[in-house]
Amino acid sequence: MTVAALVMLWGVLAWGVLLTTRAWLTARTLDHERRSTPAASGPTPAPAPPGTEPPHVVLLIPALREQDLLPEVVRAVAALDHPAGRAHVVVVTTEREEEARRRDLGRVGDLVARLTSAPDTRAAAAHLAGVVPSTRAPALAERVRAAEDPVRTLRTELTALPTTRDVAVALLPALAAEFPGVSLRHLHHVSTAGAKSGQLVHAVERLPGILPADADPARTYIGVYDADSQPDRTTLTHLSRVVAAAHRRQGEGPALVQQLPLQLRRPYAARPGPADLLLRAHAAADLRRRMGVEAYRIHAQARLRRHRWLPDRLRTVLEPVVYGIGAGLFVRHDVLLSIGMYEEPVDDLLVGYKLSSAGASTAVLPVFNLVDRYARVGALGRAYSLVALGSAAGCARLARDPVLRAFGRRNTVVLVKEGLDTVWWFAGPPCVAGAAAWLLVAGAPGALAWWAGAAVAYLLVHARVSLRAADRFVAHHEGARARAEPSGPGGYARLLPAFVAQPLLHWLGPLRLAAARTTAVLTQQPLTMGKTER
Repeated sequence: MTVAALVMLWGVLAWGVLLTTRAWLTARTLDHERRSTPAASGPTPAPAPPGTEPPHVVLLIPALREQDLLPEVVRAVAALDHPAGRAHVVVVTTEREEEARRRDLGRVGDLVARLTSAPDTRAAAAHLAGVVPSTRAPALAERVRAAEDPVRTLRTELTALPTTRDVAVALLPALAAEFPGVSLRHLHHVSTAGAKSGQLVHAVERLPGILPADADPARTYIGVYDADSQPDRTTLTHLSRVVAAAHRRQGEGPALVQQLPLQLRRPYAARPGPADLLLRAHAAADLRRRMGVEAYRIHAQARLRRHRWLPDRLRTVLEPVVYGIGAGLFVRHDVLLSIGMYEEPVDDLLVGYKLSSAGASTAVLPVFNLVDRYARVGALGRAYSLVALGSAAGCARLARDPVLRAFGRRNTVVLVKEGLDTVWWFAGPPCVAGAAAWLLVAGAPGALAWWAGAAVAYLLVHARVSLRAADRFVAHHEGARARAEPSGPGGYARLLPAFVAQPLLHWLGPLRLAAARTTAVLTQQPLTMGKTER
């Protein structure tokens, strides 16, 4: 048992070292690709020959209670470099927000009772989660608590607060005049069923009325940006380069092109304190997964497919599973329709699973999408629990869906790999803690001390690599970079202790999902995860 415990602990540490090494190498590769792509600015290039023009790109922005962030993201996306007439921005609002507003107005008395009985403004603001944008909750809670007639004050403020739909209707005409080469459209999803995936499907189904007649689905890409996104200005320049290179190499564009999101923007709702340092460290530590797993897998898939001498069965086993990461995920229009578009409970993860099972080609962009990091540990836990639910649902889909099972061996490989990955996410932390506890109980503190020393040394290197990469990525980000958050002077010393807690933060997802499922069973209520709040 002692040997097994040591093997587990050293294996986990070796895996961390491997991921950090992969992340460092992949970041260098992406930097080289970014520098080698000609800038979009400068002399106007000659018209492309017929059939080689840059692709039409549809950029979907699903929005729910995003009154404050919507102007930022629409302006940033409309400003992306792309030939006139080939970028189409579609803001998708939802009737769920309108219905929730009516429901909240009907329970103002209950809300006021909770706000006024809370011990402080911060606790009161938590009761407004899902009622108003998180950035407005503290100030509104304070005004209601100080009002002579709190019920009337809250009712008046909620009635006067514009919905995201109102903001979109007022915003888009002004931006259309500012960006005449970009098509700006607003769609409202009238159904109250489903969640973000329903908004996206609603938009995709209406693209025939938005895209021009010459938009070939095989040369059109559908991208998704959340309301907190600030993509690099050259994003579509790099997308066009990737698509053109794939056409020359294989006769068609990649099925999936991923722009990685970097949680390196400070959210409006962030407040100084220990939890803020913990979440800033999480945003930097997250780069290990972005580079060492998500980008690395796409590069590894491309390398394996260049080795045509490999037996097909061996290549199928060796090829990594490619995830879909929603904010910055581009899928070819014809491919998206063929896989059934976006599905609940997570719109992006299952897209990656389906395309991995189908053996579709993928690519990753060398520039990034800055997004808000999380402002509260609870919000991070909710986001991870939604991903955990998506992972479990995705594995079930891979096992049962006859369409996916028709891909045979490749689907089985994806199922096994992702099943093991999901099991380790759920069970890994307690297994590691149990192995460490066993070494103490079994009288092997010396072996545990050696491992702990190596783990601390790795932590120092991991933190240094992550923070330097974060600063470099922010410095090289072109275009919109509002609230970008580099580590700053002394950042390494301030954030280093918070890196120790990162495995526990990552485990919040499975823990919260297990708690939510247990509660749903005990109360005989359906499992609801809600919106991820930045």
